[in-house]
This record gives sequence, C-alpha cells and structure tokens, in this order.
Amino acid sequence: MTDLFGREGELAAARDLFASSRLVTLTGPGGVGKTSLSAAMSTSLDKAFREGAWFVELGAQRSSDTVAETVARDLGLSAQPTMEAEEQLRRHVAGRSMLLVLDNCEHVLPGCRRLVSALLTASSELRVLATSREPLRIRGERVITVRPLSVPPKDREVTVGELRDYPAVAMLEARAKAVNDQFEITERETSAVAELVARLDGMPLAIELAAARLRSLPVNELLDRINDRFELLNRGDPTANPHHHSLDALVRWSYDLCSPDEQLLWARVAAFSGSPDLSGIQAVCGFEPLEGTRLLDALDGLVSKSILLPELTRGEMRYRLLETLREFALERARGSEDHTHARQAHVEYYRAWATQAARSFFGPGQADSLQRLESDFANLELAFNGLLEDLGRPRDALELASSLRFYWITGHLRQGRRWLERALAADTTESVERGNALWVAASVAALHGELPSAQGFLRKADEIARAVNNPRLAAHIATWTGQTALTSGDLKAAREALEAAYTGHRDLSDAEGLMMTLFLLGFVRSALGDHQAASEACQEAINLSESLGETWGRSYALWVLAFDAWTRQALDVASELARQSLELKREFRDGLGTALVINLMAGIALDNRDPKRAAKLLGVVAALWTVLDTGTGAFGPVLGSRYEEITRAAQDRLGETAFQRAYQIGRRLESGPQMNLALGCAELAEKEQADAPSAPDLLTRREREVASLLAEGLSNRAIATKLVLSPRTVEVHVEHILGKLGVHSRTEAGVWAAQTLQGKK
Repeated sequence: MTDLFGREGELAAARDLFASSRLVTLTGPGGVGKTSLSAAMSTSLDKAFREGAWFVELGAQRSSDTVAETVARDLGLSAQPTMEAEEQLRRHVAGRSMLLVLDNCEHVLPGCRRLVSALLTASSELRVLATSREPLRIRGERVITVRPLSVPPKDREVTVGELRDYPAVAMLEARAKAVNDQFEITERETSAVAELVARLDGMPLAIELAAARLRSLPVNELLDRINDRFELLNRGDPTANPHHHSLDALVRWSYDLCSPDEQLLWARVAAFSGSPDLSGIQAVCGFEPLEGTRLLDALDGLVSKSILLPELTRGEMRYRLLETLREFALERARGSEDHTHARQAHVEYYRAWATQAARSFFGPGQADSLQRLESDFANLELAFNGLLEDLGRPRDALELASSLRFYWITGHLRQGRRWLERALAADTTESVERGNALWVAASVAALHGELPSAQGFLRKADEIARAVNNPRLAAHIATWTGQTALTSGDLKAAREALEAAYTGHRDLSDAEGLMMTLFLLGFVRSALGDHQAASEACQEAINLSESLGETWGRSYALWVLAFDAWTRQALDVASELARQSLELKREFRDGLGTALVINLMAGIALDNRDPKRAAKLLGVVAALWTVLDTGTGAFGPVLGSRYEEITRAAQDRLGETAFQRAYQIGRRLESGPQMNLALGCAELAEKEQADAPSAPDLLTRREREVASLLAEGLSNRAIATKLVLSPRTVEVHVEHILGKLGVHSRTEAGVWAAQTLQGKK
C-alpha cells in the first residue's frame, strides 16, 4: 500500500536468487522493513507463477506446532480431521507453481524449518520467501540481509535536493506529508532532518513513528526530544502486528527472543559506540559468566538474530549495534554492577590500546594502526568522555588525547584541537602528561595555521619540562619549537631548535622524535641553501625508517628530498622522489602529506612545461585543503610563497579561462583519480572522470529527460509530477543514471546533464 524507498537492490537480488534457489530468506533487525519488502517482492513476482503468490503472516503465532495449520488456513484449505495440516499442505503444493511468503518466522523457527523442508520436497515448482531475524538454516537457503536505509553523511552539508536522494529522508518526507500536507523540508531544516534520520538509524519503523509526530511537532522540536525515543515513538499503526505498534514493543520482542547469555552480551555491547571488532568485544565483554566459548556463542546468536550487524571493512569484521538497540539496552542496564564493569573495561581497553598504538607507531603496520584509529574513533571518543566525565581521570584523558597525535595531524586537526583543549582545561597540574598534551596541541595548532596559539602551548610545555626535569618531554618541545619557528619564517631559529631536538632524541633513542625531527631539519637546511646537509638529514631518516620497518616518516623524508631537488631544478630526480613519496602515502589517509606532495608535483609539472597538468594538480590540492580546513600558509613563508608562485605562473601561461577549466577538472576528481593524475597516469585519471559524461548515448530517452530535470535542481518527487511517473520509478531512473555515468550523486549527474545534454538542445 506504500512506496518502498531505496530497496531496488534487494528486489533485484531476490529475483535473481529465485532463478537458482527455491528458498530465499530476508533477514535483518526488527523494524528494518522486511515485511514491506517481502510484500513488494510477492507483488512483483505474482505473475511469474501459475498459482500466484500467497502471503502468510506468522507474527501472532505463539507455538511452532501451529505453523502448518496457520499456513493451511491462509491458503484457503479446509481443516480435515483425518489428515494433519502438514500433509494436507504437501498434497496441495505438489505440482503447483506458486510463491509462498512466510512473514515473521523468527519466534517459530522450528515449525517453519520443518514445514518449509517438507513442502520444498513435495513440489519442485514451489518457491518460498521467508522473513526472519535469523536464517532458517535449511539446505539450499539463500539469505538477503536487509539493512537500514542510507542516511546523509555527518561530515558535510548537503542541499535539500541532495538530502531527498537519501532513502531515509525520502521516506520521512513522504510519511510526514501523509499526516501533514503542510510539511516541507527547507534549507533551514536540512541539518536537523539529516541528524534526525541518522539518530533513528535509518530504520523504516522508527521513521514511520517519527513522521507521525511531525503532524504536531516541527523537525527541530522532534530532534530535541528524540533522546526519549522509546517514550516518544509509541504510537504505531493500529492495524500492524502488536510488536510493530511502537518502537519499545518492537525492541522488547527482539529482546525476548534472545537467550539469557545473548541478553547479557547485548547489555554489555551497549558499552560500545559505533562498530567494535572481536578483540574489543572479548576484552570488554568477556568477564564471568560470558567467558571463552560462551561469549562467542552469544555473539553468534546476536548476529544470527540481527541484533548485531556484521560489517566487513578492509578485511576486518566489525559488529554494529544500532543506536536504538543500544539505548534500549542502556536503559535496562544503567546503574547495574555488570554495566559499570563493562563501562570501565571499555574505557581502560581503548585508553591502553591508543597509548600502545602511539608508542609503537614508528614500526610495521602503521597504515593498519591509522585505519583502526578511524574505525574505532567513536569508541575512543566515548572512552575519552568517560575519563573526563564519569571516572574523574583527567590525567588519563590527557594521555589519550595525546596518543591520537598521528590521527590528528593526518587530517583531523579541528577534532584534535577540541579534545586537547578539553583535557588541558580539566587538569592543570604540572605533569609529564600535561606537558605532552601541550606540545601535541602546539603541533595541531601550528598545522591549522594558528601560530600564536602554538607558541603559547609550547611556552607552557617548556615550563613543565623544566619543572619536572624530563629530557624526553624537552626534546619533543624542541622539535615543535623548530617547526613553529619555520612557520614564522625564522629559519636560523628553526635550525637551532631542531638540531638541539635531534641531539636529545638521539641520546634517548627515541625513534618517533628522531623521525619527526630529521625530515623537518632536512627541510630547514634545504631552505637555507645547505643542500648537502639537507640530503644527509633525510638519508638518515630513510635509513632509520628502513630499520624500523615504517613508511610514514619515510614518505616525508622523500618529499623533502624531492622539494630540495626541485629548488635545484633537478626535475627528473624531483619527479621520481615525489612519486616515491606519494606511492608510500597511498596506504595512509594522510591528507596533509598528500596535499604537500601533490602541490610540489604541480611545480615540477610547470617547470617541465606542462602548465595544464600543473593546473589540474593545483585543483586537486585546493580540494584537499578545503576538506582538511588548512592551507599552505600554515607551513610558513618558505613553502607558502613558492607554492603560491606555481599558481600565478600557471595562470599566466594558460590564461585564466584555460587555467580554470583544467583547475576545475582536478578539483572534481575523486581520491583514486587524484592519485592517478599526481602519479603521472593522466590519461587514466581523465578517463575515470570523463568516461560516461562523454557518451550521452549511454542513457535511454527517458533517462536523458530525468537527467535534464536533475540539472534544473528538481527533486525526485517533482520530476515524477512533471513526467507523470511514480516517485519510485524516478528513483530507479536516477540510480541507473548514476551507475551509467559513473558518478556518485544527483548533483554530479545534474552538472553532467547541464554541460552535455542541455548544450545539445
């Protein structure tokens, strides 16, 4: 009776699977939309079977023993006193071409398994579509996991038109309009709507219940109250199954289906945020009585019941607990001794892990370490807040914030600044931990272009280093004192501080301090014209890097060598060294370092008489600096003035129009093509960017019409009205357009259409 949103992939997958399998099961958490999807599938497949599709709802059943009788009744079979219902069904389906849909099987799984096995044996033409929070586990079963609807990203603003492209938002708007014809998403509400559907996990049932509240509440008011979601979202469809009437009833239904061990693990996993990995779950949740095999069995049970959603990321399995399910568990567990134990174990696990990750960063596995920092950032933040707010351990919070220094300086400067300032404000006692946090805060501020703040942090850190007489602390302060002097343009002071830092780190055998100091010292020496000394510092850094088995610091040493070669106009050498540096950065998400190297490559391309490629690379750099919220000015006048000259020279040689054309190509490139262009694969990069846009014939006539309306900024619903189509049909067309053009958003498709299709009218 209602449109689906964003489920074309599942519908297509089910049709494909039924070509080779006779049993397909839709699994997923309660409220994710399995019933609606199965109903849509049965409707679309109805004509493919001679006897059509038959839908049987099992949610009201209380016993596996009554499953066969319920199915027989819903198929219109009269009860026969001399024949059991299962046998009656076997005879009925024999020789019949039909689709049997069994909805809500999870609480009567034994009866469903027994009946489905019997019926599939009785008829080779029968197909069964089941919905359940866990698979039936019958031979030949194929499973489709139904996940929550996609929601807008948290890390960037989107327009109203882009917002409506997300199925969760499209559903919220459609359901809200059904109860309030005045409802409309405006530019003022985009961030509130995006946050609302994200807080609801993109779960269709939660969105349905929230939309009903938009009859009387504006979006911002609803968002303010959503923390009490189980109280607020308690009015569902009165015609729905009892466990779908409200969010609370739905989650309680899921909870009651779990074993005691599964319920206990659910409560303990609520101590996490985001998606923990197995080692984290074992460390935090694996205390008595859930130890060893019992914990793994409970984990498997929660995954099979779709309470935990497994997510494979770069070969690593993680387990996501939807925020709605987490809040339910927290409400039940909060204040209990078991939850307190899990919460403390969580804080200690992530504090210790982050500390160790920082200490061992200059060694093998750096890329994995940075990736895990990103994957576990939500849990690290939860642990940080716990240290400050719940446990009253501000000194440990200082240590944790400092331990994430490599995460901060690879492209998360603003977050790092907030963490460090909070921790520094919470503990003002002179200590090594506070001193470390101050020099890390100085590094973050300096790279963010806030030189006075950085210098202020270093002065305070130096006072502590003198008071506690800690040589390691003093050496790190000297390193960043040299960096801030470089930023201010005082090269002699920078060299003096860095040479003192080098001596201190060398005497302490501090690998981190040596690596960070050597490439900075090499750069300063190069800027002062001492090219031999610059080369010696960088070569020492490379030798140390190879002995440690690390590559992050080596990539910076190679960049300095490339920069030095460029300043001497040894362009072939500079090009090769820059390429090596960037190749090493491929495995890191080091946005700052990548921008510096690509900016250098633009200068090399310009001096090699290729201003067009230089302009494209400058466009890439501009896009990176926008994301990173900093720029070349943060690296001082030596670097800043040279890089600014590259832009001016490229503009002069190309002319403003040609420069902007090439510059915008680079600015629009995604990360893969960015790297290809920078590494010299210009043809491949441009092919990846322009393959589909150069070929309007890829689109059908109707798709070209839809694309042209995308260029006018129309929403899917507005396009549907204009072309007299259903919104779902337009949604399918848009998905096809994005796929054929190889672009990722309707905005990109609209730009393509404006440049390609509308120009041909």
